[in-house]
Amino acid sequence: MDEVDHKLTDVSKSKNRARPKWRKSWDFVFAAVGFSVGLGNLWRFPYLCFKNGGGAFLIPYVLFAIFIALPGLILDTSLGQRTRQGLLQSWNISPIFKGIGLAQFVLILNASISYPIILAWAVKYLVRSFASPLPWASCTNKWNSVNCIPFNNSKPISNTNLSVSAATEFWKWEVLHVSRGITDVGQIQTDLAMYLCIVWILMYLATFKGIEWSAKVVYVTATLPFPLLTIVLVRSLMLDGAIAGLKYYLIPDMGKLSNFSVWASACSQVLFSNGAGLGVVISLGSFNDRRHNFWRDSITIVGMNMLTSFIGGFAVFATLGSMATYQNTTVDQVATSGPGLAFIAYPETLSLLPLPQIWCVLFFLTILFLGYDSQFVCQETLVSVILDNCGRVRDHRYGRELSQALLCSLLCLCGLSMMTEGGVYLFELHSSYSVAGWCWLFIVACECVAVAWCYGFDRYWDDVKKMTGERKIWRLWMKLSWKFVAPLTCIIIAIYYIAITKPPVYEEYQYPKWAESFGHLLSAIPVMFVPGFAIYISIKTWRSGGKLRELLSESNGKRQPSMEEMAAFHPNDDYL
Repeated sequence: MDEVDHKLTDVSKSKNRARPKWRKSWDFVFAAVGFSVGLGNLWRFPYLCFKNGGGAFLIPYVLFAIFIALPGLILDTSLGQRTRQGLLQSWNISPIFKGIGLAQFVLILNASISYPIILAWAVKYLVRSFASPLPWASCTNKWNSVNCIPFNNSKPISNTNLSVSAATEFWKWEVLHVSRGITDVGQIQTDLAMYLCIVWILMYLATFKGIEWSAKVVYVTATLPFPLLTIVLVRSLMLDGAIAGLKYYLIPDMGKLSNFSVWASACSQVLFSNGAGLGVVISLGSFNDRRHNFWRDSITIVGMNMLTSFIGGFAVFATLGSMATYQNTTVDQVATSGPGLAFIAYPETLSLLPLPQIWCVLFFLTILFLGYDSQFVCQETLVSVILDNCGRVRDHRYGRELSQALLCSLLCLCGLSMMTEGGVYLFELHSSYSVAGWCWLFIVACECVAVAWCYGFDRYWDDVKKMTGERKIWRLWMKLSWKFVAPLTCIIIAIYYIAITKPPVYEEYQYPKWAESFGHLLSAIPVMFVPGFAIYISIKTWRSGGKLRELLSESNGKRQPSMEEMAAFHPNDDYL
């Protein structure tokens, strides 16, 4: 008991640096919804739905949302709320798996390098949306080739092998200035570099004062995309050919469900979209009151995410249907995902509308707000990890402001490498390997094993009951998911993705072997922290004479103060 008293005394000394809390219970919901509802809802989910059986894709998507994404968010939120400590400290629950926190930190860091690049592109499009005529609607610009086909309201156009749309040429030759390959770096695009710096300055202004300030910002950035998206949706449904696009989106092809890749796509999309297992929600949950109702919040987050994805699909395929009608082709010929949808297909179709500048401004504002709140919540998580683990920085009067400024500057410098003429090749490689793919799935599986098996499900459920009371209906659901469904599913799909891995390509460009190896290294680095730290702490414990089995659930083999003991020692201490 002396050891526990000593730990409690250490905690009491930290009262002058009590962990901040959300001022309102809904602050957490807005921040988490702002993080989870992002660009993937608008440009990835609709395409996956179309590609994988239309309405039939919703069956595996909803099942995985119920049995993996929702339990995953509940696990993340309750873990952060349970300890009210940082991302790394939360994994003291199972010290041998503390490398999960390090892996999640690296994943968030990687996402924070490539995600702002998309926002910089969107800023450029937003600025150019005020021009008349729109630069992606005509072929009279200096970057256009003789094969350019302008979009106008006179008559439909026909596709040929040599024709290139004006929007495609604007994207490739004016925005990206695409070089011949990843080794042809070229010059930095000064306008894009300036827009990237603006993005990071705004990111700093949203987060430099901590969650009390960022909570105010997120009320705007998390809510504004929804009315903007609604306006775009209504206008899209009024376009000629919209019904044809919606048929491609919604009509189910049940035969697709026999293809394992459909289920793999549904699982990975629902995880990536909700952010389960990334660690951001653990950090956000650590700012909750210990009695906060995370059950309600988790349902709200998953529900809003699914609703946004579904509504976004209507807007996207109504637009693609109109585009296919205008080009005298089929929807499957124009359907695309990722930047090609946001920066080619949508601007192309919006340029046909009356007062196209207004609709383009609204669309790119939607893109910016969807991406901005997702990114600055990640930024808050990164700086919280730094402050939680660097006492001298945390105790400095301007420690948060300076560390946030340094972090934003370093990430901005990393992003400048993707602002060159060959930067898009690096962006595609980085975004395909560093966050998405099998590495995230592996970490989700490790999360479940650490909590449900090493720490013990029954023991963790007792902790949950002390926070929110008994939830008998949820117990069996969470037990099946955390112990069996989620880890097994994630491991199987991770192995599947590794097995079907193909050499990376960008359009018709084949990456060299060294770039492919670099991509695999990006995927492996976060994962290596899990076994790497387990080996390190095992050797350290063995040399100090400790028992290795005690690493499964107790830090260094020493008993930790229980939640009751900590609350009794300082019942009014917010840090607890």
